[in-house]
Amino acid sequence: MQTARHDLAVTVLLTTPLLPVALAFSAGVAIVSRCPIVGWWGLWMIAAGATAIVLAVDRRARATPPLLLAVAALGALAAVPAPPPPDDVSRLAMPRAGEIQGRIAAAPVNLGADRRRLVVDLDHLDGLPRSGRIHLSVRGEGPPLSEGQRIGADARLRPVIGFHNPGGFDYAAFLERDGIRIEGSAPANRVSALDSSTAWHARVRERALEAIRRALPPVSSALLGGLLLGTRGELPRETLDDFRRSGVYHILAVSGFNVALLASSTFTALLLVRAPRRAAAITAMLVVIGFACVAGPEPSVIRAAIMGVLVLGALVLDREASVVNSLALAGIAILAVRPGDLLDPGFQLSFAATLGIVLAPIPKSVIAGSMGVSLAAQAAVLPITLAHFNQVSLIGIVANLAVVPLAAVATVLGLFAVTVAAASEPLAAPFFDAIWPVLLLLRAVVRLAAAVPGALVHLPAPGWAAIVCYAASLGLGLFAWRARDVRRSTSHVAGFIAVALMLAACGMEAWTILRPGDGRLRVAILDVGQGDAIVIESPDRRAFLVDAGSGGARRLDAGERVVAPYLWNRGILSLAGLVATHADVDHAGGMAAIRRLFRVDEDLSDAPDGLTRRLDGVLMTIHTAESRASGAPVLSRNDAARVVTLEYVTASFLLASDIGAAAESLYTRRGDALRAVVLKVAHHGSRHSSGEEFLRAVRPAVAVISVGARNAYGHPDADVLRRLTAAGARVYRTDRDGAVILETDGRTLEVTRWVDGTRDRYCLDPDTAC
Repeated sequence: MQTARHDLAVTVLLTTPLLPVALAFSAGVAIVSRCPIVGWWGLWMIAAGATAIVLAVDRRARATPPLLLAVAALGALAAVPAPPPPDDVSRLAMPRAGEIQGRIAAAPVNLGADRRRLVVDLDHLDGLPRSGRIHLSVRGEGPPLSEGQRIGADARLRPVIGFHNPGGFDYAAFLERDGIRIEGSAPANRVSALDSSTAWHARVRERALEAIRRALPPVSSALLGGLLLGTRGELPRETLDDFRRSGVYHILAVSGFNVALLASSTFTALLLVRAPRRAAAITAMLVVIGFACVAGPEPSVIRAAIMGVLVLGALVLDREASVVNSLALAGIAILAVRPGDLLDPGFQLSFAATLGIVLAPIPKSVIAGSMGVSLAAQAAVLPITLAHFNQVSLIGIVANLAVVPLAAVATVLGLFAVTVAAASEPLAAPFFDAIWPVLLLLRAVVRLAAAVPGALVHLPAPGWAAIVCYAASLGLGLFAWRARDVRRSTSHVAGFIAVALMLAACGMEAWTILRPGDGRLRVAILDVGQGDAIVIESPDRRAFLVDAGSGGARRLDAGERVVAPYLWNRGILSLAGLVATHADVDHAGGMAAIRRLFRVDEDLSDAPDGLTRRLDGVLMTIHTAESRASGAPVLSRNDAARVVTLEYVTASFLLASDIGAAAESLYTRRGDALRAVVLKVAHHGSRHSSGEEFLRAVRPAVAVISVGARNAYGHPDADVLRRLTAAGARVYRTDRDGAVILETDGRTLEVTRWVDGTRDRYCLDPDTAC
């Protein structure tokens, strides 16, 4: 086994020398990305020390480890974030309004019929020179804008803020990797183009898309634009969902698939007209480079372009290109310029899928080979899709057999049609007519695959241990397959270990779902901005949801983007029940997504006053003030909201939704048992709620305010904060603390702030030691 490992290491170093270098460079980037406290001086010392070791060692085999250490140090150096310059807009006090001027740095993204998102490189703010890249959201119908144009706008600027929840997507960190720390908004009538110049590649891209739009119906034109250039903004939501469910969403992202078709089509066409082989390869290389510029700087585009250029360059030099070396070089090139891409799902998916296809033993027959390619790619990206999206398509392997050939035909015809349209759109019309039925058939196949029951399965994100076991299992399995005829006994041992590691990875994933309860009640008040979303987990892990944050058209859907991932990552795949306390969009907007994504045993959104449910020793009661208000004026929607109470041994919770002074007075007058250890403060801390009389009746020890950072309503009100403190409550806020997790065994209470991980412990039973 020792000899086999040595031979394998030598083989890797000799045949793919750039692969260990790329892995070492990536490791250095990953260390700094995950541990940003590492400083410049420490990294320089590591790099200098490793280099000194390399120079002091003569033998190549002994020099390899320190050399890789030096490469890792260089990767770490590349990933150390540089502080913003003194004139960067992020150094100013925020939020603020101002007149901005700058140049559009990327293709505008359509977010709906009347909303666009721009990436703008600022050069002036309020007439003074300023630098910095911002996200600008433009609302309403406005002038056509393109990448490279200089614009001016009266905008409202604020720091980028994301939601902070266990396992949640960190939007602020995602944008900061692209140098964006500030976002802004402006009405379209306050945005103007300061010049008409646009980047040449933006003009080419827009002309191609315009030709497609004029030649095809809206959905088909949007689909062809996605196939050719990766533009997905004009595709209907249901169509995008079908592509995700059927496991073929990757064809809508420009990748090696597109570049390979473009390069091979160009190369073959030139050979057919008797062009010299080298001239054909050089021309195809230039076409690939131009296409990459037009398609945009996505990791998959850059990776595919670099690999395509290297393969074509090998043809020019009459050399055989190593695909693995080309892939490694592409990774090093991307991370050297944009080290933050290592954490980008697109980067990870692109490289993992390509590496899986390259390394896997693919059968030579057409059908078996197609299934082998699909299986290899899906096996390679499985932990990545679970880690980022909590989903895996079970029908993707089969769906790709039909979708990929159709997409290839549409892509080749589309590229040819767009090229002809640049000279004459009437001449291109027959080619677009030929593409249309292919696109219709493609959509039909995707729709059919997406409709298969169980096509898409949602699961928890795997932990690092499970990912390492899974990756090691694939690697050992591949080694066992390749060594089966050379070292049979070694192959058997490696195969056995690979199976054991795969079972361990699957076991860790299953444990997250099937693990027994720990006898504690867990209430998670999630950070959904200006809204409410509360997940209740009983001592035996039955889950109940109270509100789901905002959602609906033209809004971020907190139900889909925040609540659902939290539930999946907790191993919760179904709900014992839910209640939308009232119809306001910041409470009920996300419920549609939850009902679509989860099996819900009971919906209590219309429950009558006093309805109770038992959740493994926890008594849950739903209250409403409206049913008791006989002879009184009709309550407002907020005051009529349902209030939920929980009782578990000596622990008690009062989840007060958005009730105001009128409902609080009714609850207090009618003598309801309002005493609670934990109060979810009403209406995000509004001054119209949390009156002194109500707080005297509740007497909370802990008060949690679910509120959006720098919201337009001034929540939480300063007087409310003073009243809560005077009532003896310790205040937690989701805008500062992120998700607030409350866990109790009925005698003690632990409160965890997710942002900093600090934990406070409260004794509820005088006989219980804390």
